[in-house]
Amino acid sequence: MRAMNPLTHRCSPKKKAWQALVAPALAWASPGYCAPAPSPWSWTELWSDPGMDALLLLLAALFWAVAHVWALLVVWAEARATRSGGTGTATEPPRI
Repeated sequence: MRAMNPLTHRCSPKKKAWQALVAPALAWASPGYCAPAPSPWSWTELWSDPGMDALLLLLAALFWAVAHVWALLVVWAEARATRSGGTGTATEPPRI
C-alpha cells in the first residue's frame, strides 16, 4: 500500500548530505555546551538552598500569627469600646 503523498518521504541527495553534516554538529554542540559559564553567586542558588524552605515557612507562620493576633486585638478593642452600660461596667463619656 502506498502512502497518501509519497513525495513527502523522498529526500534529495543534497538534503541528505546537509542532514548528515548537521546531526553530528548538533549532537556535539548541545545546549549545555553552549550555556554561559555559571556565576559565582546567584539568586537561584540562594533560593534553592535546603534551609530556605524552612526560613520561608517560618516567615509565613510568623506573618499568619501576627495578622491573627492583630485581628483579635482589634475585635477585642472594638468590643470593649462599644460595650453598653447594662453589662455592669459603665463607660465614661469622652472628655473634651
